[in-house]
Amino acid sequence: MRRKIKNNNLVFENIQLGKQTKTTITIAYINGIAKTDVVQEVKSRLNKINIDSVLGSGYIEQYIEDSKLSLFPTIWNSEKPDVVASNLLEGRVAIFCDGTPHILTVPTLFVEFFQSSEDYYVRPYFATITRVIRFSCFFIAVLLPAFYVALQTFHQEMIPTILLVKMSGAMKEIPFPTLLETLLMIFFFEILRESGIRLPRVIGPAISIVGALIMGEAAVNAGLVSSTIVIVIALTAICTFAVPELDESIIILRVLLVLMAGFLGLFGISCGVFAV
Repeated sequence: MRRKIKNNNLVFENIQLGKQTKTTITIAYINGIAKTDVVQEVKSRLNKINIDSVLGSGYIEQYIEDSKLSLFPTIWNSEKPDVVASNLLEGRVAIFCDGTPHILTVPTLFVEFFQSSEDYYVRPYFATITRVIRFSCFFIAVLLPAFYVALQTFHQEMIPTILLVKMSGAMKEIPFPTLLETLLMIFFFEILRESGIRLPRVIGPAISIVGALIMGEAAVNAGLVSSTIVIVIALTAICTFAVPELDESIIILRVLLVLMAGFLGLFGISCGVFAV
């Protein structure tokens, strides 16, 4: 940070957290840019933490976040010096934890999860287009399976006739209702993704891709799921990867909205989106 911001007003204050580990935590801010009440609030919340060990910045995040029951993260974290430096210059406070490269910055805005540091190194037109794409991916990842369930279950008249005939032909031999079929596909995809993450990096992606292709093709040929739901879940998964910071929130919202769509159709989706 000293190399990025050569400013005498850049302040670093150290405290120790963890009764057993005595981990050094550093609060960084630029005096004159960061609001005093924000800095004091960060110090107050950190001083209230009373635990035995702090082994990473994630421990701190769980204790100082604004809304512990929120589906969305309320604290930004990054391991890129340029991102943290830009946040400090915008008046935010950074929290460093000894032993981990992930730096917390507070307060954060929801729109930040759709930004990328690369946006500032390209022309504004292209950066704007990519941000619109990320927003679109977020809504597709959250809403597409729910819309599919709602249209298939309650609102077939909204589907174009030719497409409806093809989808009905694909669904006539499927033993499961659309809601259960969609939930099963989401569940199996999450299993594949989790296994790919836990495997060694060399073979993890290969196992995920091959497993998804083989399982999807086998499930369609066996008549357990329709080819349409495979396309829907695949597109949903791809869009999820475009906004990795909101991965956990997207998964929870997707399942909740699918359940509401399965019981109440588009009205259920509207109620769910309104509640969010």
